[in-house]
Amino acid sequence: MANEQIDRLKSFRAFIKEAEEGMPIPPVAKDDLRHLHEISVDMAKRYLGKNGVIAVEVMARACSPGTDLPAVWFRYTRLRSLAKEGILAEWQHNTDFDDAVYQVAATIPMNGYQLDRELFVQRLRNQTTA
Repeated sequence: MANEQIDRLKSFRAFIKEAEEGMPIPPVAKDDLRHLHEISVDMAKRYLGKNGVIAVEVMARACSPGTDLPAVWFRYTRLRSLAKEGILAEWQHNTDFDDAVYQVAATIPMNGYQLDRELFVQRLRNQTTA
């Protein structure tokens, strides 16, 4: 078990380094993003609104087997940034998002930290009006 945790941490470090260099971020399953969001919301409720660090092991249990955990985490951090900026207000209901938000966040092309906010919103609009 300890070796698995060490391997996951090494994987995260390598992923972050490559993301900083602009590597393409692979798509992930929308349900994995949703599960990570549910855990984050639950933690905030337990700790009076404070966002805590979600342990890699907790992420691994919440996500589908074989999931690229660093990619899910990375995409989720971008999703949270958009939410904090108010960009997703139209698709947010209390602490949850419309299904389309998870779908777009899971699949929109990303290169490193670059996320086209306008394209994100355009894709959301396309999915919710289709």
